[in-house]
Amino acid sequence: MNKKEISRRDFMRRTVGVAGAAMAVRTILLDPGPFYASPAPVPPSDTVRFGIIGIGMQGTGLLRTAISLPGVECAAACDLYDGRHEVAREIVGKPILTTRRYRELLDNKEIDCIINATPDHWHKRIVVDCCQAKKDVYCEKPMTHSVAEGLEMIAAAEKNNRIVQVGSQRVSSVVYGKAKELIAAGAIGNVHLAEGTMGRNDPNGAWQYPPPPDLSPQNLDWDTWLGPAPKIPFNPLHYARWRCWRAYGSGVAGDLFVHLLSGIHFVAGINQPPRRALALGGLFRWQDGRDVPDVHCALYDYPQFPVSIRMTLNTDAPEVTRFLGTKGVIEILGNELTLATQDGLDHRPGSYYGSFPKPLREEYERKWHAENDAIVAQGVSETTTYRAPEGYRDSREHMRNFFDAVRAGKPVLEDATFGNNTSIACHMANTSYFNNSIAVWDAAGKTVKG
Repeated sequence: MNKKEISRRDFMRRTVGVAGAAMAVRTILLDPGPFYASPAPVPPSDTVRFGIIGIGMQGTGLLRTAISLPGVECAAACDLYDGRHEVAREIVGKPILTTRRYRELLDNKEIDCIINATPDHWHKRIVVDCCQAKKDVYCEKPMTHSVAEGLEMIAAAEKNNRIVQVGSQRVSSVVYGKAKELIAAGAIGNVHLAEGTMGRNDPNGAWQYPPPPDLSPQNLDWDTWLGPAPKIPFNPLHYARWRCWRAYGSGVAGDLFVHLLSGIHFVAGINQPPRRALALGGLFRWQDGRDVPDVHCALYDYPQFPVSIRMTLNTDAPEVTRFLGTKGVIEILGNELTLATQDGLDHRPGSYYGSFPKPLREEYERKWHAENDAIVAQGVSETTTYRAPEGYRDSREHMRNFFDAVRAGKPVLEDATFGNNTSIACHMANTSYFNNSIAVWDAAGKTVKG
């Protein structure tokens, strides 16, 4: 039994272990849907052919996942580093078009859609260009590098009637789907607080990735890679560890907050930015030239309820999302959800009556037990665990959702509006942190005020 299981059980025991109440515990295996159990073959006429832009760490994972889906085929790959052309061909297992110029993919009439797995500072331009080229696009999270970019991306998708799916996979998870169902059914009463936590404790987790040993200006188009970022001399570390710099990435918020926030938004039916955000943190450990914090915490003010997010790159901790309601707690840990119900009743007379004189204390206690013991005895605090099947991956389901939408011309689960609202929340955390102020969402002006 590992420490995560112990701490988790201890938490749930404290939540439901109430004196005088019965406790029921059960485990339910979630149904992942017919596709996961037995994917049906797709006719050749319905095969979706995609091109991928960006074949780095995330891009290679997306490529492997995409080609594992029935009726999905990779036709071309683009990257500014030539070594990744070879990687793409290795993954696909057959000759495909490879290029440094992504517009070749957009001009290719045989390509139905695009996967955009580039650094954050390239997301807006590529998504807009895809929409204008009449290509549906799957864009890695966070959707935007700045608040202003989101409006342009949404406008391009709407004007050209294009599908844009943002790559925060929690919205396609059967576990988060179950949480949404339970909350809508009132399983934990009225939710008044949500929280998400995550931690890492290793150099790779802190983005200290090794640059390719052969990387050079000869096999990498450095100037194009910089794009809208400030022009600097060739720097392999900036290329491999781009998340460490605000010029290319969005820090801990854009890389990690976005997972928890998108899950919370989906479960709670939130499709708007928070009203306010207050963030703090610091750069305590990874003094490698980066200009973003390695500890970042934020408190968000949503109309529905407050949301607390805590991230650290200095301590390993599981990704946990909790919804706290008047009748219990829902906790999501990986592919498992635990529902711990509470009856919200007093199970003893309390402490305050101890300040009464003795005759009044005895009378109060006698009367309390006469009025409440029968009610308390009927109460049941129940713990139910829901688990996805072994090997279940929400990342695969999220991509399947995108390709199904492209094939059928139907909406996706995480469109540009949803993805933008989650990105705005991440930008608000950065605005608050870097300006040492409360970040306020100006709904009328569509801007964040620090």
